[in-house]
Amino acid sequence: MIEQGVYFVPATGRAVNALPVELRSIKGVRYGIFSNGGTVYDLQEERTVYTNHFDPKRALELIRQLRPFDLMTSVSQGGQSYGERIPMEHLDYYELDENTREIVRGSRKIVENIEDHIRENRDTIEKMTLIFRTMEERARVWDWLRQFEDIQYSSSLPKNIEISKRGCNKGTGLLHLAEILGVEKDEIIVFGDADNDREMFEQAGCSVAMANGLEEMKAMADYVTASNREDGVAKAMEKLILGKAV
Repeated sequence: MIEQGVYFVPATGRAVNALPVELRSIKGVRYGIFSNGGTVYDLQEERTVYTNHFDPKRALELIRQLRPFDLMTSVSQGGQSYGERIPMEHLDYYELDENTREIVRGSRKIVENIEDHIRENRDTIEKMTLIFRTMEERARVWDWLRQFEDIQYSSSLPKNIEISKRGCNKGTGLLHLAEILGVEKDEIIVFGDADNDREMFEQAGCSVAMANGLEEMKAMADYVTASNREDGVAKAMEKLILGKAV
């Protein structure tokens, strides 16, 4: 597909440092949309081409207000995710599934205190991620966040909430990259399964949902492919892009 001139662009809630090696090592994968649209990055030239970040002062305010809740907070900054030492050392407390546990442990760089880290580095914040022990606490925080008009939030894993600056999402990141590359909206096909893919589905010419994705995402999609355990993305690319019978 890449050899035919198609751009293949990972679009993820993860920071640049957490892009799986399986994707990074594919020859021809040059650009990525990271932190739910907070950063668009040129992997080949190792440079940022677009950002839509939190002011660090606003991030600090939110973190302080979230402290009374039963959750773990991490931030993505400068292409790296950071988590606090104490909750990271007691990750079992949050009773996460194996996939979520692997993502958290494999992507966070440990700091003693998130607020101190932000104050010391003074760099903008790409995204904040909250991890919860119970779905009830997650629901409580989800409703509590509705009061803030300068943020938006979504979820990509069962026990998380991902907070971005208002107007920052995979959809806006996608459109900015398309403009840079000279790609028209109706030439874009996107693949997704979770709530943080919603705006990306709205902005693309064709949206493809995984069979094991959220029901809401499948309802939004133009096409539903097989699950991610059945090579669903590959099958959809062969059918929709390469024109092969599947």
